[in-house]
Formats: sequence, structure tokens, C-alpha cells
Amino acid sequence: MKLMYCAHCHDIVKLFPEKRFCKCGKSWGHYLEDNSTTVQTFPSLSVGIHNRDFYAAVRAWNEEPKAWSPDITVRAWINPVSEPDVTFAKGEPLAEEEEPPAGEPEA
Repeated sequence: MKLMYCAHCHDIVKLFPEKRFCKCGKSWGHYLEDNSTTVQTFPSLSVGIHNRDFYAAVRAWNEEPKAWSPDITVRAWINPVSEPDVTFAKGEPLAEEEEPPAGEPEA
């Protein structure tokens, strides 16, 4: 599962085949027809969530929704701009007061 983090408004959006926008509208993203590769604007970040971890955590939470357990934790990461299943399109540049990601992707 991939999420898009907007560097402008800090909104997080779950990506689908349909183009989705963050709350401020400066970032967008969607899955391509292969349902694996995404395209999204830079400087948004691509956040990956380990699918099996997530669904196992949901099952564990459903069994005991009031209890904390390591079974309800999931692995997540920020995909690097070199990740082959994430493509970045040029997006709105950050304002001076906004902190940029470490590096621009290669054009």
C-alpha cells in the first residue's frame, strides 16, 4: 500500500488508480494500470506500508480492540526517489519557510 505525504500541508493520502489530491491541492498521485507503480508530484513523499503487516494488525486489533500488543504494529518506510515503482512528476515548489526533502529526483 502506498500513501502520499504532502510536503506543503503535511496531509497523507491513500493512493488509488484515480488521481487523488492532498488537502491543500498542491500534491497529487495515483496508481498506474499495473496497480503497483505510482506517479505523484515531487516534493511529496511516497510512503510504503507493508501490506501483510497491516492486514495482520487489523485482524489482531479486531480480536482485541482495547488491548495494546506488538501484533498491531506495522512496517512502514519512505520510498527513495530511485524506487522503480514510484515515478515523480514536477510539482509545486516549496515556499522558503517549508523544509524541502533532501534531494530532487532526476528529471
